[in-house]
Formats: sequence, structure tokens, C-alpha cells
Amino acid sequence: MSAQRTSRRIIVYGFLLVITVLVAITGTGLYRIQSLSSGLTEIVQDRNTQITMMHTMRQVARERSISLQSAMITNDPFTVDEYAMEMSTAASRYVAARQKLLAYDIPAVERQLLDRQHAQTVKTASSQNRVIQHLRDQEYQLADDLLFHTTLPGQRRAMALMDEFILLKQQQNLDNLKSTSREIEQTYSLMIFLSTFGVLFSITIASLIHRRISNEIARRHESENELRHSELRERTIRENMMDGLLTLNDRGIIISCNKACNLIFGYDHNILVGKSAHTLMPQVIAEDSNGYLIRDLDVWKKRKLGMSREVTGSRSNGSTFPAEIDISKIELDGESAYIVVVRDITEKKEVQQRLQQFNQELEKCVAERTRELARTNDKLLHEIHERVKAQQELTHLATHDNLTGLPNRSLFNEHLEIAIHNAQRHDRQLALLFLDLDGFKTVNDNYGHEVGDHLLQAISARMRECIRKEDILARMGGDEFTILLGDLVLPADASLIAQKLISAINKPVNINSRLCQVGVSIGISLFPQSAKDARTLLRLADDAMYTAKAEGKNTLSISITNTDRMETGVYGEPVDPE
Repeated sequence: MSAQRTSRRIIVYGFLLVITVLVAITGTGLYRIQSLSSGLTEIVQDRNTQITMMHTMRQVARERSISLQSAMITNDPFTVDEYAMEMSTAASRYVAARQKLLAYDIPAVERQLLDRQHAQTVKTASSQNRVIQHLRDQEYQLADDLLFHTTLPGQRRAMALMDEFILLKQQQNLDNLKSTSREIEQTYSLMIFLSTFGVLFSITIASLIHRRISNEIARRHESENELRHSELRERTIRENMMDGLLTLNDRGIIISCNKACNLIFGYDHNILVGKSAHTLMPQVIAEDSNGYLIRDLDVWKKRKLGMSREVTGSRSNGSTFPAEIDISKIELDGESAYIVVVRDITEKKEVQQRLQQFNQELEKCVAERTRELARTNDKLLHEIHERVKAQQELTHLATHDNLTGLPNRSLFNEHLEIAIHNAQRHDRQLALLFLDLDGFKTVNDNYGHEVGDHLLQAISARMRECIRKEDILARMGGDEFTILLGDLVLPADASLIAQKLISAINKPVNINSRLCQVGVSIGISLFPQSAKDARTLLRLADDAMYTAKAEGKNTLSISITNTDRMETGVYGEPVDPE
């Protein structure tokens, strides 16, 4: 009885040890899986927050671009200032979002990408501010050129870098998801392997204990009952395993199989015993002239020690399924035998396939969303371009003469005010020429308005050739023109240009085989010598023009001061338009 108690104590301690090991393995595996899941969640949340910050920065950049392009449509300085304030507010949001983003621990490569994006955004913001300044100074052509040649391309480059950062973060999330899934699968596999090893270890311990008991109480009748009890426990463990368990001899004949194995392969209980395992696993078991042998088992065991092997199993109805097997070699009654643990991994494969399909669909959605955003952006840019173009055409029609294409009275007055302001600021001199054609009415009455229109166009072209590109030529109405000469070195330069204009206009013009000739009377006022405001300068130049006409036409007259005293000179005689 003392030997029995000792043996039972050894059995209890042995199984307690096995259970402790299995519990420790299971707990460690579950803790590892929980740690992986928690780490993945934290990383994904951080990256999603960074993606959200970058989306905010991208939205702010887009709002600034829309505000700037809206400012281009209006000529109202107050409205331009309102758009500028909106852009400033958006810039503050951009800075706040960037500071939050930089607060995260970002790798060097990503930080370099952020630095490139920020540098491009700063450059674009500077260009946007210059556009606003041009709009405030009413330099619309400069603002238009800067917007479409510098600002918008820079904005697109900055937003492309933002999209690159977002895609990089999304790809990192996908990579982490795949990596974590692989680690979890490996942890599960390791747990299953260790659990199987623990079961086999417990079986081995039980066998050793049974042998010891048999030797110690071989003479006692109770030893047989103890042995039966041990066999019953072993059978219970084997039959209640979730995995299939096969025992094979060295020819591949099935010695035993548990209930799970019968269910996996679709056979009734005990039908498989005595049959070849070739029908269940053709990849593992091969047939030759000597019978059924396990193919390269020893070589496989050396290379795959501690790892499961994936094979194709064959069910009783002829269907196949993916399976994982672990093979161990043992000795039974002095002969070699093999224990094969079989797991049906159909569901595992389906989960992997669904995960792969989900990743592909996610990548497809990201690509489609990117293309959709690009199309929307192109459409928006096209609409803005069309609106700006239409606004420019309307502005041109409202500020230019339809016949000659020259600025009209309204636009000339604006240029005159701006020129006087700049001249006062930089201490420069200006000259205002008021021109009235002599003999034009006779041409119009004799040859008709069509010939008169062609003559006005030809005279306008000649006047353009006589002045500099930065000088402003405008048609005030009828046959009256004005010229604004800026940055004069000497007031006498205005007289030289007036003489050049008289000589050019006096030359005959051939229109429809008719030789037409007109003269011109020019009145000149000077800034700041004659006056210091636009209205007075224009009035004095007009008065000087009438003085020139009174002196005999085809002459010029200069207003020396803001008094009525004029200087006149005759530089040619008008020619009869006949």
C-alpha cells in the first residue's frame, strides 16, 4: 500500500507539473497576443491621428488657395482684405495642426518629408502673400501671372507631398497589421505545438509511471486495475483532443486514431485502423514495392524541428482540405512508430484570404479616392480659370476702347492717379499729353465712318511706336487721345516726344486706295511743375491743347505753371485730307 501511495503521489505531482507548464504556456501566449493587439491599436491610433492632422493641413492649404483665387475675381480692395484675413486665419490653423503633428515621435525619413512639404508650403504662402499685395496695389496682371505660373504649381507640389505622407502612414498601418497577424499566428502555432508537446510529455510520463508501477506491484492483483485505469485516462485524453491524432507503424499503417481524426477525414470510428495513411495524406506517405513508407521523414524532422508542416488532406468523399501536421517518432514494444497530430486549417485559410482581399479592397479604395480628389481639383481649377478669364474679359471691355484696344478714359484716370502717387513717393516727374486730331472730321465726312475708324486704328498704332512700353496711351473719345509719360529726366523730353508724334501723325495713311492725312494739336502739362493732382493736370493739358489749336493747329503747347501762361510752338502744317 505504501508503494501504491508513493506511485499515486508521483502521478499527481507529474500531472500537476504538466498542468502548470500548460497553464504557463497558455497564459504567456495569451499575454503575448494581448500585448501585440494593444501595441498595434496604439500605433494605428497614433498614425491615424497624424493622418488626421495632415488632412487638416491639406484642407487649410486648399482653403487658402480657394480664398486667393476668389480674391482674384474681385477688384474691391476691401473684399481682397477680407480674403487676406481668411487666409491668415487658415494659416494659423495650419501652424497649430503642424505643431501637433511634430509633437509625435516621427522617424527621420518622414520628418524629412514633412520638412520638404513645409518648405514648399512656406514658399507657396509667400507667393500667395505677394499675389494679395499685387491685388492691393491693383497690379492685376502681375497678380495673375504670379498666381498661375508660381502659386498654383507650388500649391500642387505642397499638396502632393501631403498626400505622399498620408499614403505612407496608411501603408505603415497595413504593414503593421500584416506583421502583427503573422506574429499572432506564430504565437498560436507555438502555443499549439507546446501544448501538443505537453500532452505527449504527459503521455510519456504516464507510460513511465505505469511501467514503474507494473514493476513494483507486478505480483499484486491491484496493479492490473491501476493499469486499466491509466489506459482509460490515456484514451480519454486522446479521444477528447480537438486535433486529430494518428499512430502509424514504420510502413505507414494506422495503428490507432482518435475521434477528432475520424471527424476530420469523414470516417466512422475504427474504420481507419489497419489501413494505409496514404489515402489520408498522399504528400506524406508514398507507395513502393516494399509497402507504405513515410517519405523523407527523418530529413524533414531535422529541418522542421519545432515547426508545423502544411499538407493537403483527403476526406472519405474525395474532397481535399488544407491541414497542418506535426510528426513525432516513438518506440512501441521495441519497434519504431510515429504519432501524427492533424489540424484542419480551412477556416484559418479563409480568414487569411479574407484579410488579403480586405487589404486589396482598401488599397483600391485609396487609389480611387486619390483619383477622385485629383479629378475634383482639376475641375475646380478649370472652373476658377474660366471665371477669372471671363472676369478679365469683362474688365477689359469695361476699361478699354473697342475700336483701338487702348485704355479708355476711366482706366487712364486710374493709371494717372497711381502714377502721381508713385511719383510723389519717389520724387519723380511726369508729363501728360492731350492730343486732338486736326482734319479728322473732314476725313470722316468725306469717306465715311469706316474709313475714319481705320484711320483711328492706324494713328493709334503710330502713336504706340513713338512712346515707350511703360508709357500709357488712351483714347478719351472721338479723335481725342491722352499719353502719360513717366519717369521723365527733363521736362523738355515731353516736347521731343510731342514733336515725334506730330511728325508720325502727319504722314499720309493709305486706306482702301485713298490717301488720308491729318494733323494733331497737343497740349502738355507737367507734374509737379504744372499741378500736383490728376484733375488739374488733365484740365491744364486740355487747355493747352486748345491753345495749340488757337495758334494754328498741328502744334504743341506746354503748360509751364499752374497759371494761364503757356509755351507754344508750331512743328508742321496740316495737310488737306483730299
